[in-house]
Amino acid sequence: MLVSFLITLTFLGAEKIGYAQERLQVRGYGNTHFMDHAGTPNVMDDPNTPEVEDDTSLNDGFFQVREFSLFFDFLITDEIIASTEIEAADNGNTYTANYAYIDIQVSDNVNIRAGKILVPFLSYNENKPSFKQNLMSQPFTAFNIAPVIGAPFVNSGFGWSDAGAVLNLCCLGANIGFLDLKLAMINGLGSNSDILDDNTVYLDDGTGTSVRPRDGLIQNETSTELRDNNNNKALVGKLTFKAADLPFDMGISWYQGKWDKASSKNLRMAGAHLNWVGETWTLKGEYVKAQVEQNTGPGATVSINTATGDYNMQAWYVEGSVVPARYQNDKYLRLIVRYDDVDTNNKVAFTPWDRSRITAGMEWQFAHNTRFRYEWQRHEIDDFENAPSPYKNAGGEERIKMHMVSLIFSF
Repeated sequence: MLVSFLITLTFLGAEKIGYAQERLQVRGYGNTHFMDHAGTPNVMDDPNTPEVEDDTSLNDGFFQVREFSLFFDFLITDEIIASTEIEAADNGNTYTANYAYIDIQVSDNVNIRAGKILVPFLSYNENKPSFKQNLMSQPFTAFNIAPVIGAPFVNSGFGWSDAGAVLNLCCLGANIGFLDLKLAMINGLGSNSDILDDNTVYLDDGTGTSVRPRDGLIQNETSTELRDNNNNKALVGKLTFKAADLPFDMGISWYQGKWDKASSKNLRMAGAHLNWVGETWTLKGEYVKAQVEQNTGPGATVSINTATGDYNMQAWYVEGSVVPARYQNDKYLRLIVRYDDVDTNNKVAFTPWDRSRITAGMEWQFAHNTRFRYEWQRHEIDDFENAPSPYKNAGGEERIKMHMVSLIFSF
C-alpha cells in the first residue's frame, strides 16, 4: 500500500503539474552477463516447494538479464521530492520497487525520508547500482552480512530496503569537511523460525541430504513484503565524514534489532567504510561484524544442522582500481583488484561461507555510459578438512573459480 501510494503520487503529480517535464527526472541503467563457476556443490529442488526450481548448478555457465532499472525523481515542491526505482530482474520475469520514498527538506541541514528506503548501513548499499561500482559482483560485506543482494539465483530486489524513516543531519566543519549523520527506524531483519540461519538446501550427493549452508543474512531480508515479524523496530545509524577538498569519505554504521517472533533475541551489527576516489584511481573498503543471539539445539534431523546458540559473523574487503588508459574524453580502460573475507558463523566446525576471495577485473567504457566488464575470482574455503561428506559428494571443492562477462549501460 505504501509503495503503491508513493509511486502513484509520483506519476499523478507529473500529470497535474504544468511543468512536469522540468520537475520529473528519469534515469536508468541495465546489465546482462554470463557467469560460469567451477567447484560449487550441485543442489536439488526442495521437495517441500516443488514449484520453486532450485535444481541448477552454478558450474553450468548461464546468461542473465540481471537488471533493468528506471529511477524516477519528482519535485513536488521546492522542499519535497518523491523518488522510486522500478527494477525488472530475473531475466525480466520479476518487477520490484527497490525503493519508494518521500524526501522532505526541513532546513539546509535537516532532511527527513519516509517510505521504502535503502537502509543507511555502510557505503555499498546506498551506492548499489552496477554503474556506480567497479565490479559486477558484490563484496561479502554486502552479500552475506548486509543483505544487499540475495543468492546467485535470486536476482530481484537488489538493495537492502525496508519500510521506515530516516532523519539526516548535516553539520559543516571548519574548512575541513562535514559530518553527515543518518538515523533510521525500520521493520528490521528477522526469521519466522526459532533460528536465524535457517536457510536449507538439498545437496545432489546421491541421497538428497538437507543441509544449512549458514550463509549469513542473505535469506533474512524480506523487503518486498514490507512486513515485520514482531513488534520490535530496528534502529540503524551511520556517521560519515566527507572531506571538503578531497574525494574522500569514511564512516561508521550500526544496527540494533530483535529478529525473532517473540522479540527476545538481539541482532547487532557494527561496521566501518572508506572511499577515496581519484580521477585515475579508487580505493574502497568495508568491515562489518554481527552478533546473533540464538538458542542452541537441532535445526533438523541431520547433526550438521544443529543450531550453535549465540554466534558472530564478520566480513571485510579492500578494493583498488587504476585507469591506465583514457581516450576521447569519456572512454577509458580500468583495472581492478579486490580481496575480501567472510565467516558467517564462528561456532561451527565448517561452513562454506568461511572463505576468502580474490577478484581481478577489467572495465572498458567503449561508448558513452556503456561498459564492458570481465572479472575472474578465486575462492578458498577455510577448514575444508571439516567439510561433511554430503558437501564433497555433491561436488563441493576447497577452491572455487568463477568467470563473468558483463555489459552495462546507464542514462
